[in-house]
Amino acid sequence: MGAKTRQDLAVLISSLLFIVAFLEGTWLWGKAKDWYAPSGFQYNEVNTTKHRFLPEPFGCNDSSIPGRSGVQCDVHWYFWKLSPKDVTILTRAVVWIFYSSHQLLIWGLLYRAQVIHSKTKSEKKYGTDLQWFNWAMLLVNASFHIIHLVQTHWTYDGLAQDVNMTSSQGSVIMMTSFILLVEYKDRGILLGWPNPKSNDRVARLRFSPEPIALIRKYHGYAFSWAVIYTFWYHPMENTLGHLLGFFHTAIVMLQGSLVYTKIHLNRYWRLLNESWVLIHATIIAFQVTEPNETNMSDFWPIFAFGFGFMFAFTQVFGLPIWKRISHRFRIIPPIVYFAILLGLCATIVRDVKDRTKPGFHRLYVLCFVPSNTYLCALIGWGCTWLWLKIDKSLISKYIGHNERQAYGRVKQVVYMGLIMSVFVSFVILAIVTNHPSGVFVLFMIANSVLISFGTTFTFYFFKKLFMVKTHVKQT
Repeated sequence: MGAKTRQDLAVLISSLLFIVAFLEGTWLWGKAKDWYAPSGFQYNEVNTTKHRFLPEPFGCNDSSIPGRSGVQCDVHWYFWKLSPKDVTILTRAVVWIFYSSHQLLIWGLLYRAQVIHSKTKSEKKYGTDLQWFNWAMLLVNASFHIIHLVQTHWTYDGLAQDVNMTSSQGSVIMMTSFILLVEYKDRGILLGWPNPKSNDRVARLRFSPEPIALIRKYHGYAFSWAVIYTFWYHPMENTLGHLLGFFHTAIVMLQGSLVYTKIHLNRYWRLLNESWVLIHATIIAFQVTEPNETNMSDFWPIFAFGFGFMFAFTQVFGLPIWKRISHRFRIIPPIVYFAILLGLCATIVRDVKDRTKPGFHRLYVLCFVPSNTYLCALIGWGCTWLWLKIDKSLISKYIGHNERQAYGRVKQVVYMGLIMSVFVSFVILAIVTNHPSGVFVLFMIANSVLISFGTTFTFYFFKKLFMVKTHVKQT
């Protein structure tokens, strides 16, 4: 008899085929309706007689419509949304109802999965067969992909009509940063260091394990919020940038749907989930840059160089091969990375002011993405460590064990409410700051830092929630 086919692997392959087919259908439906809006500049160049959107607010001098004036309004402005005259209660309500339903269903299923496995031994938690909650999450995510596509062609708008663009980007940066902490135990932070075998003096200053363990245990809720919020932020346009972005959100949802299966732990699959942003961000930066010789070197190197650095210096070292070969070979990815960078700066990337000169001075932009990402990871670990320290030193010290168990059901509701309030506050803030005026990069950094900081509270609340859940079961 032949070997039994692994169910989790079969589902992964079939789901990826579904995602590719679905995105192909998204592109074909848009093409059939003669949609073509790769960016504000290009769209208004080639579709002068049938605009679906307002033009980009170049000059930032249109004070008649919110968001089209102020500092860097042309960068803050999200192009793919309905003109104010076409916005109705229906176009707003539909997308918010679908987004909320999608988010709550996934959270509920993930919570049930974790409750079921809360007493299972770690070595038995991950198998090759899917359980009912895996199938349910796959069905929910697939259904809402279809719903979102139909909704786009019906009412069009995503959440972008009502929320700040940097809130979506900040949520993704939070997720990218916390992945560094989820993976920290095995691959460290730079060049596979400090890993469990690192014994140098500096490695002794590694992050303490308690916050890392807590983040690893409850990261799924924060990641699902980030990816579902971003998924519903954008309408399902048929541009290359949108399709690559929806591929990323789809595979992250797929990874979440396969929780407690062995494929969820697969290093190659996890690397694809984590590093796809390098491709997507670079392409979208090309897509939305105004196509003139002066500015073509301004935008995309930030993402190509920055996320490329993350891949070459951190992400790639999660692969099993680095544990089987000498640590001296870890210098190879950075060497290849800098060779590619120098080659790009000598050829494609040119001096911003003088196109005849190579763009070596642009190398400094490689620091932007990594510095923000590592900063948010440090904030994530530090704040989680602080909440655990406060809990251990003060709360647990002065509140007795029996008292902590009292009113267990009420406490469950309280902790669930606190967790929900954190994520709701992110969304409310995004609505309140929907039309910002100021330096875009600073808003993006501020949002990512704030979201990373707030998310650490949820890890602590989940710890308390499951502690109460356990006590209630025992009583």
